[in-house]
Amino acid sequence: MQLPTRIPALSLAKGPALSLVEGLPVLPYLLLSSSLGLALHAQTPSAATPAAGSEPVTLERLLVTADLWASPLDRIPASVSVFGEDDLRAGAVRHFGDLVDQIPNLTWTGGTSRPRYLQIRGIGENSQYEGETPDSAVRFLVDDFDFTGLGTLAGTFDTQQVEVLRGPQAGAFGANAAGGLVRLVSQAPTPTWSGRLEGTVGENDLRAAGLAFGGPLIAARPEELMFRLSVHQSKDDGFRRNLTLNRDTNARDELNTRLRLTWNPGPDWRWEAGALYSRLDSGFDDFALDNNGEFTFSDQPGRDEQEAFAASLRGTYTGWQSVRLTSVTAAAWVDSVYSYDDDWTAASYMGFSDLRRDRETFNQELRLDSTATRDALGAIDRWTFGAFFNRTDEDGVYTNEDPGNIRGLNTRYKATNAALFGQTASDLGDRARLILGLRAERVDLDGAGTRTRFRKGPGTFDPERTLAPAFDDTVVGGKLTFEFDLGDRTLAFASVTRGYKAGGINVDARIDPATDPLVYDTETLWNYEVGLRGHTLGRRVHGEVTLFRLDRRDTQVRDSAGFGGSYRFFTANATDAHVQGLEASGAWDATDHWSFHGSLALMDSELESFTLSDGTAVPPRSLANTPRYGYSFGARFRHDGGLFASAEVVGRAKQYDSNNQNEARRPYAVFNANLGYVWRAWTFTLWGRNLFDKVYDQRVFFFGNEDPDYLPTRYESRAAPRQLGVSAAYRF
Repeated sequence: MQLPTRIPALSLAKGPALSLVEGLPVLPYLLLSSSLGLALHAQTPSAATPAAGSEPVTLERLLVTADLWASPLDRIPASVSVFGEDDLRAGAVRHFGDLVDQIPNLTWTGGTSRPRYLQIRGIGENSQYEGETPDSAVRFLVDDFDFTGLGTLAGTFDTQQVEVLRGPQAGAFGANAAGGLVRLVSQAPTPTWSGRLEGTVGENDLRAAGLAFGGPLIAARPEELMFRLSVHQSKDDGFRRNLTLNRDTNARDELNTRLRLTWNPGPDWRWEAGALYSRLDSGFDDFALDNNGEFTFSDQPGRDEQEAFAASLRGTYTGWQSVRLTSVTAAAWVDSVYSYDDDWTAASYMGFSDLRRDRETFNQELRLDSTATRDALGAIDRWTFGAFFNRTDEDGVYTNEDPGNIRGLNTRYKATNAALFGQTASDLGDRARLILGLRAERVDLDGAGTRTRFRKGPGTFDPERTLAPAFDDTVVGGKLTFEFDLGDRTLAFASVTRGYKAGGINVDARIDPATDPLVYDTETLWNYEVGLRGHTLGRRVHGEVTLFRLDRRDTQVRDSAGFGGSYRFFTANATDAHVQGLEASGAWDATDHWSFHGSLALMDSELESFTLSDGTAVPPRSLANTPRYGYSFGARFRHDGGLFASAEVVGRAKQYDSNNQNEARRPYAVFNANLGYVWRAWTFTLWGRNLFDKVYDQRVFFFGNEDPDYLPTRYESRAAPRQLGVSAAYRF
C-alpha cells in the first residue's frame, strides 16, 4: 500500500492546527524535514528493495523494556525514543542530561546544572520548595529502582540503553507517569566474563573513572548464577568563579555504583536482584545581582547533595501453563541537602536558606501475563493483569536565617498508592490489533507542617503554628490503541489515553491559609495520537512520526504570591490547557561508513488564563516548558580501520520557566562533536560539547533580591560553556 504523499513531516507542519514553525532555524529544519520525509516515504513496501550493490543491514532488534510487554522498538504503537549503547558512546554521553536536547519534547528544570525535574509535552514537576510534596508526572526508573524527581542519579556508565516514552502511561504506571516515562537499563549479567574500564579527563579539571565487570559465579553451571558490578566516579571544579571566596563553587563530585545478580535455580524460576548506591555533591552558586553569568559573590555558597541507596528483587515463575507470574519489589532511601545564599552577596541582608529531606519509598508489583500471543483467552490474544502498591514517607526540615529573623518549618508527609491494572490485545484480522489498558488507583496523602519563628531580641518568640492538610482521591485512567500493519515494515497506530496527575498539599513556611490553597485537586488529561513507524532498504532507513493533541483539565501550576523577596510558593489548579504537536525522528545508514540521524519536535500550547505573582491577570499564553520547536541533526562516520567521528547540532525555541511569570529562556543552538580511534580492545575519544561556546539560559525567573527596595528583576542561570575532553576505554 502506498502512503499518502502529504504525510511527511514538512507538510504536516504547515497545517493550521500546527502553526509551529515560526522562528525555526531554516537549515536544521530543512535538513530534518528532508531526512524524516525520506524515512517515512521509504517505509512503503514498494521502496523496500536495497540499492544496487548494497547488502541488507542486520541490526539487533531493540526491546523497549519500559513498555508493559517489552515490545520491540519497531513494533511499539507509541511515541518512543531509545538510545542504545552505541548511541551513548558515539555521543560521549556521560549523564542523562547530555541527552535531553536530543529527545523530542522533553525539557527539564532544577536549581543546579543537573536535570532533576523533567517535563514531557509540558507536563511534569518544576521544583520542590520548603514544605511542598512531590508532584512528579514523569516517572524516572533505573532498572527497577524508582527515582522519580531525583534525576541526578542518571549517570550512563555501563548503561545498555535509555528509553523515553512520551505521553501519559496511565494504564501501566499511573499517577507518576502522566507526562511520560524515562528508564535507564544497565548492562545485564552474562554467563561469560566481560568488563569495561574507562577514564576521562577534560576542562574544568574533569576527572572520571569507571570499572564494570561480571560473569558466572558457578563455573560448572555458568547460567545458573551471574553478576554484574559497576562503579563510576566523576569530579570537576565547575565553571563559575566566586570572587568573594576566590574559588570555584559549582563543582561536582558524583559516585554511582550498581550491582545486578541473576539466579536461575531451575526451569520454572528466575530471580534478579539489584542494589544501587549513589552519592552526589554539586555546588549551588549560580546567581549574581549583576547577572554576569560567570562570576558570583556569595559569602556562603549553597549545597546540592544527595545520598541514595536502593535495592530490588524481581522474581519470574513460568511453571504454569500459558501464564507467567512476575513479582517486583523495590525500596529506596534518599537523603538530600539543598541550600543557598538568599542575597547572593557578601552582605547578609536576606540570609541563608537550608532544606533537608529524608525520603523512604517502597514499591510492590504483582503481575500475571499470558505467555501466548494468540488466542490466550478466547477473543483476547494477549493479556496482563496486576496489582501495585507504593508508600512514600518523607521528613523535611527547612530553615532560613537572616539578621533579624530565624524561620523554620518541619514537615512530614505520608503518601500511599494502591492500584489494579490490566491490558489486553485482540487481533482484528491478520493486520490489525486493538489494545486496551485500564488502571484504577487510590491515592492517600497526609501531611503536617510545624512552622516556627524566632526573632532575635530579648525573649521574643513567635508561637508555633501547625498545618495538617490531607488529600485523597480515586482515579481511573487507561489507553485504547488501534494499530495496523501497512506492510511488513510499516506500522500505523492511533490511540486515546486518559491520564491523571494526583492532587496534593502545600505547607510552605510563608503560606497564608486565609488566602493561599493548602490543597490542590487532581489534574486529568486526555491524549490523542496518530503515528507511523517503520524501516526499509534492509533496515538502512528507519523512522517514526507522531501527531498528538493533549487536553488538560484542572491544570496544576506552580504559583506564587507576594512581592520582591517575600514570595510565598504553592501549587494551585488553573483553568484548562491544551498542547498539540508533532514528534518525528529518523536515521539513514547511507553507506557502510556514513550514517545520518535527526529529530524534530513541534509544540503549540495554551493556558487559557493565569495570574502573575503580583496579582495581575494575563491573557492566554503558552504553558511553561513547552518550546515551540526543538531539533537535533547529526552525522556519524566509522572506518574499518578503527577511525570514527560524529557531529551534531541541537536546538530549542524559547520557553517559559513558570506559569505565573512572563520570563522565558532564549532560543539556542549547540554543536557537539567527537573524534576517536578503536585499536584492538581500546577506544580513544576526543570529545567536545558546546563547541562554539554558545551562551544560553538553563533557568530564568523574576525575583526581588536587591536591598533596599527589592524591585522584581529578571535573573538568569547560564548553561555550561564549551568543554573539551579525552576518554579512553578498555573492554575485556
